Amino acid sequence: MKRSFWLCSAVLAALLGAVADSHQTRVPDGTLWVTERTPANSTVAAIDAATGEPRGITAVGAAPIGITAPRGLDKVYSADENAHQLSVIDKESVTVLTTIPMGPGSRPHHLMASVNGRYIYVAEYGTNTVGVVDTQLDLNIVDLTASFNPAGKTHAVWIAPNGIDLFAVNQGFPTAGPGTLSKLNTKTGEIVWEAAVGNQPSEVLVDRTTAYVSIRNEHAIRVYDVSGDAPLFLGEAEAEPLPDTLSLTNDKRTVIVGLRGTPARMAFIDTATLTTTYLLLPGATTGHQWLSSNSRFTFIALESPGRIAVVDNRTRTLVTTYAYPNGMPRLHGVFYEPPRGENRNNP
Repeated sequence: MKRSFWLCSAVLAALLGAVADSHQTRVPDGTLWVTERTPANSTVAAIDAATGEPRGITAVGAAPIGITAPRGLDKVYSADENAHQLSVIDKESVTVLTTIPMGPGSRPHHLMASVNGRYIYVAEYGTNTVGVVDTQLDLNIVDLTASFNPAGKTHAVWIAPNGIDLFAVNQGFPTAGPGTLSKLNTKTGEIVWEAAVGNQPSEVLVDRTTAYVSIRNEHAIRVYDVSGDAPLFLGEAEAEPLPDTLSLTNDKRTVIVGLRGTPARMAFIDTATLTTTYLLLPGATTGHQWLSSNSRFTFIALESPGRIAVVDNRTRTLVTTYAYPNGMPRLHGVFYEPPRGENRNNP
């Protein structure tokens, strides 16, 4: 009798454990906003994060790169690099409401919204500047100089939660010198400091006083203390090849890196030891990525074929992939928006 009771208990525990694990690994609800940058047929799509079902798709300006859905707004913004504009998209209908000119030759690239959703900071890759877009006016109100080098190319930005400290990475190719990381004051518009960080820095992510910078042509992630009057180098991690976009898990233990080499893969970097592990993905290369609110999952764009990969960050395994609605191959920007009322993991 005792043995029978033990067996029933063991079976019940196993079943409950399986159900709990299934619940924990369920891909969360929400919306994925994705850019596809085929030159003559550029689009933005809304995709159900839990199922991969399309919610809508709209044409935008040529070669959209970054995309963001600012807090508190019913609008989404894509950076249409070759059209030198932002497209403003209605969330409900997934249609373009208006466009925001960013200036001739500006090439808006990576972008990031302030925590309160009022401003969007846009790296203008055709220049050494950051455009500041007021989301109430849907207007580029000012361009901030991000590098003392007039030949620099501002590739990506990070706005701190205080809305004042703005970090930018500036590339120096082909003959404009080394790439730099700069810190700007958004209230005064001044460059607080600028420092060389390596050959073709791609993106910056700042956690309180620690900055992670992807150095594309040196296949590395460099770490800096940015609390002082100049960045202080803390260490370096391998990220092979061509590291680009960065995410940080909620527990601060892992930096996730999209790699622009072929075949597609992503890197997981332990922030304590700066050791790296990799996951191979089913595509030619990766685009941008975003975390779920609990940071359990990464949604990362794949090119050729054009799909969104869903990765379990805990097990570091591929969960599934979602097709892009019109089947085009050049997916790039990704932004995960949780259901209304749910907290986000990133600004």
